[in-house]
Amino acid sequence: MKFCLVNGIQQNQIDIQNRGLAYGDGLFTTAKIIDGKIQHLSLHIQRLLLGCEKLALLAPNKVELTKQLSLVAKQHDLAVLKVIITASGGGRGYARSTEPKNDLIIMVHDYPKHYDELAIEGIILGNSNQQMGINPMLSGLKHLNRLEQVLLRQELTNTKEDDLVVTNVNDEVIEATSANLFFWLNDKLCTPDVTNSGVNGIMRQTILQNYPGTLIKKVTLSDLARSPAMFICNCVMGVMPVRNYNGRNLSIMLSQRVRNALNQKAINTS
Repeated sequence: MKFCLVNGIQQNQIDIQNRGLAYGDGLFTTAKIIDGKIQHLSLHIQRLLLGCEKLALLAPNKVELTKQLSLVAKQHDLAVLKVIITASGGGRGYARSTEPKNDLIIMVHDYPKHYDELAIEGIILGNSNQQMGINPMLSGLKHLNRLEQVLLRQELTNTKEDDLVVTNVNDEVIEATSANLFFWLNDKLCTPDVTNSGVNGIMRQTILQNYPGTLIKKVTLSDLARSPAMFICNCVMGVMPVRNYNGRNLSIMLSQRVRNALNQKAINTS
């Protein structure tokens, strides 16, 4: 970790009564810093504020939060920013304090530079042997309850693949272990429906906005088996082409076009 603020103070300690620690009572977002600026900053702010509303957390002031994050980002040329909002300590058991208060944690980490090499070569994608649950109450949120993802990443460390496709208990394809999934089928760009499982990532939202013809659908593994091209994406790695899925070689040309187009648009709007 390069830098950390807890409630505006530079430190790396937190109250052990913090409800994010005890119950996962909070949410987070992860962004990429380039040339001292946060990519998709407005969408990350929106994610945090909407998440606070859905979790009934006291939301930070939008203007002040934007200013604080921008000031932190100015100190770094290329890095990863993580922002966590949790309910502070207090209350009894699962019940929060009657006087709601939040903790705001801002962290900066080194950017994983191997992502740039993988984006050129393409990654190898397999299928996970585990399935995630269905939870419409929390689906789409970047909440702090990440045990499913922890177990999935543990599985990934014991494989030769770069990432894994994850289905839910209804055998519907949802996402990769820490990224959303897009693929082409019958000459149309598609992405799984994440209404009941998974996360509606910032990069996913950006792609859907820039490619409005994208089909959001219930996806099966048999759909992926027929796809000629696919990619995974999140805000840190961007668009990551898949060169091999489940032992089958894929074209990365279409995925690289999407990556290049989005990168160019980011440059033009920065």
